[in-house]
Amino acid sequence: MIHIEKSKLGLQDYFYIGYLYLIILGIVSDAIFYGIFGVSYLNYTTILDALISPISLLTNNWKISLFLGFMFWIMYLYFTKWMFKFYAYLRTKKWYKKLYDIEKWDKKYEELGKKKNIFPGMMFIFFLLFVSMRTGMGIGMKYKFANKEIIPNHTLIFKDNSRLDVHKIGQNSAYFFYFIPGEKVITATPIADNLKQIKLLPK
Repeated sequence: MIHIEKSKLGLQDYFYIGYLYLIILGIVSDAIFYGIFGVSYLNYTTILDALISPISLLTNNWKISLFLGFMFWIMYLYFTKWMFKFYAYLRTKKWYKKLYDIEKWDKKYEELGKKKNIFPGMMFIFFLLFVSMRTGMGIGMKYKFANKEIIPNHTLIFKDNSRLDVHKIGQNSAYFFYFIPGEKVITATPIADNLKQIKLLPK
């Protein structure tokens, strides 16, 4: 295993790590989300789309941003404070001492307490939270559309001036993904080649 010392990482290294992190996060979360609807999203995306996708989702939906921020903060408090307090409480209980080797676990928690850099672990936790959230969004949306009528929320105006009312599922730099009322499969339309305008319908 290769160990990278924190002191050897410069600003450019952190930028590169963040760049790769966002790309992987975007690819995995979007692939799972659209895969729930039977769409092979990797055939429709680019590296830039994957990079922007998590940022776009968080900036365009303040509820999701607040939820993830709150969960991230809770997990941070747990791994930096609550976990140690909880163990300190448990280790005094007789039933806990019978089940576990206290000396062994004392050493493990002591080692954990000395580790100051929890950033990699928090990045992994955020990854799991984000992917889980996107999975839940996809499952919930599919269930809703399977049991209720699909209500259009956008009007697509094509280059031949024809119009189509649809329910938007997502969008990237090249494709617009939507449901046509009455259909149960997603349609992906190339934006540059087909669409002249996309209008948001009033609620």
